[in-house]
Amino acid sequence: MKTTLFFTTLIFFVIICKSQAQVDNTFGGEGTGINNTGDFNTGYGKNSLINNTSNSNSAFGAYALYLPTGGFNCAFGNEALRYNGLGTLNCAVGTRSLINNNSGNRNVAFGHRALEANSNGSNNTAIGYASLLQNVGSDNIAIGSYTPRSLLTGDSNIFIGTESGSGLLNGSNNVFIGKVSLSNDPSNTLIAGNDTNKTIILADGEGRQKLFIHRNGNVGIGLGNNVIPVNRLDIKGGVVIGKNYTPRANPTPVNGAVAPTNGLLVEGKVGIGNVLPNNKVEITHGTNGNSGLRFTNLTSDFAPLSTNTSTKFLSVNASGDVVLQNLPNQSLVTNSLVSTNNLMTSTVNGDVASANIINSITNSITTSNQLITTVNGVASAPVNLPVSTFTEIDGSLTNELQTLSQSENTITLSNGGGSFTLPTFTDTDAQSLSLTGNNLSISNGNTVVLPTYTDVPQTITQTGNVVTLSNGGGSFSLPTYTDTDAQSLTLVGNNLSISNGNSVVLPTYTDVPQTISQTGNVVTLSNGGGSFNLPTFTDNSIYAADGIINQATTTSNNRIVDMNNSNIWFNTANSTSNGKIYLGATSVYPSTTGNYKLFVEGGILTEKVKVALRSTSNWADYVFAKEYKLMPLKEVEQFVTINKHLPGISSASDLVKNGLDVAEMQSKQMEKIEELTLYIIDQNKSLELQNKAIEKSNKEIEDLKIQVKALIEKTK
Repeated sequence: MKTTLFFTTLIFFVIICKSQAQVDNTFGGEGTGINNTGDFNTGYGKNSLINNTSNSNSAFGAYALYLPTGGFNCAFGNEALRYNGLGTLNCAVGTRSLINNNSGNRNVAFGHRALEANSNGSNNTAIGYASLLQNVGSDNIAIGSYTPRSLLTGDSNIFIGTESGSGLLNGSNNVFIGKVSLSNDPSNTLIAGNDTNKTIILADGEGRQKLFIHRNGNVGIGLGNNVIPVNRLDIKGGVVIGKNYTPRANPTPVNGAVAPTNGLLVEGKVGIGNVLPNNKVEITHGTNGNSGLRFTNLTSDFAPLSTNTSTKFLSVNASGDVVLQNLPNQSLVTNSLVSTNNLMTSTVNGDVASANIINSITNSITTSNQLITTVNGVASAPVNLPVSTFTEIDGSLTNELQTLSQSENTITLSNGGGSFTLPTFTDTDAQSLSLTGNNLSISNGNTVVLPTYTDVPQTITQTGNVVTLSNGGGSFSLPTYTDTDAQSLTLVGNNLSISNGNSVVLPTYTDVPQTISQTGNVVTLSNGGGSFNLPTFTDNSIYAADGIINQATTTSNNRIVDMNNSNIWFNTANSTSNGKIYLGATSVYPSTTGNYKLFVEGGILTEKVKVALRSTSNWADYVFAKEYKLMPLKEVEQFVTINKHLPGISSASDLVKNGLDVAEMQSKQMEKIEELTLYIIDQNKSLELQNKAIEKSNKEIEDLKIQVKALIEKTK
């Protein structure tokens, strides 16, 4: 029994460790190490390291390092580095990690599906489930689950945190720390979107971004998610600067130093333009006589309210410090107000201003028999009117009331009450109009020039192609019309022909030579030779103007042109931007036809189409050339998955935009057919090799079965 167990173990050990003349290889599992030609390889798992041609590869898991040609790779997990070709020095730990790697080198992937789409990228490090899942770039570092989830192309990025870089489709040289999520559809240029480069973003675990450093060097703190700073430093909220203002262990800041909601609180001195300020705020402009301080909304044009008066002002001392001082010599301040005629002049501290007076005069008599005159709202001092007198009439006293009278500017009080003269009022605001020639002027105003009116009727004249309107009405040139279709007569023998028309046979006249003459459309032959009318020719040439086909000149509604063994040539040598033919329902030539010369709206119906090729290079036979590089099927699958169309074939959106080139598309389709043929040939070769390997394995198994059976029979 022990002998049977020993030989059985020995047989299976031979099956597992068969070396096929290679050095230090170890394989275990169905199909593992078949057709291996490399050394120092280790494979455990179904079909791992099949057809390996390189050295120092380690594969653990079904289909791990399947068909490798590069060496020094480590694959742990089902299908890890499955399609690796020339790639070397790669390490993949996790199911499907680096599964599509073909020629990428020095990649490290830890986690299920890590670096799954990478084909040719090198020097990537991905740690976490589906880390760098779709990216195909190089020199990237990603730590965290699904980090970044959607990145397709990008190099030299650093992502740390679960789903860091979510929403980023294309970007390089970025540093994202935390749960950074970018906008899939940024609304404007101030929002970071799915195409972001050379940017550093720091966010917390809930996706709230704290720090944003843009590629132009601008820094934003607390601005919100994906907000691009527009200044060198943008901070949302208040800022405190100073070591003593740090809250430290206290529940509230030291000295109660809490930053304003949107402002700056600074401990110590602030120097602007200098490094050693000697005051709380010190500004050094750099140019003598300039303070470096500007008040944008408080300039010399500002006029303060008259009620805003003060005896103090701001100034600077010998050190440049701003100080408050009193106005000097306040006792010398002088104010004066004088009037001359209707002009009022005021002088305040040497400033003189003048204004016209608009006079308003009223008189009133008080109950105390006093006269008060008010001019422009200013009341005069009361004037005592004389007491009424008593006149003796018929031995009795009579009390006569005084009356006021006015003669021009003089006001007189009856009964010897005196008189006074009112000031003369001149209306300086009265305006008048005057007309000198065409100049209309207004007093105290401007002048306008009235238009010149000519009562002579205008006339129109023509000289050659120039039409002129009299009295400066201008002129214009009529277009010159050249009739390129003019007809001509020719006479050969008795045959009189008209170009583009018919011919007639003139009668023979022997006695007197005949002559031909033309009057209008009538052609007459002398000596009674008769006459005929030439057809009236109307030039509707499409080259001279737009035209309409005359139904009377058609046959079954068709305009027939006899080619007469000739060709039609539309010469476009002088039509670099146009020179195109269009059949359609709109007058605007379609703009989507590119450089194509013919566009037919609605399509073309024809019995046969033959497309000419410029040369043999425009057909796809180059696919069968030895140097033609056939894209691996796995790369084709990856391309189709991402782009939704075959490599080298335009997408549907491109064809809608640019149209379909029949010759080019036929060539591309033939290219794909020939590539399919090559794929089938390669698959057939692989199947033949597999069949031979299977037949060989089956024969070896049958031989082993016979040997085992013989050993068992021998030990009985």
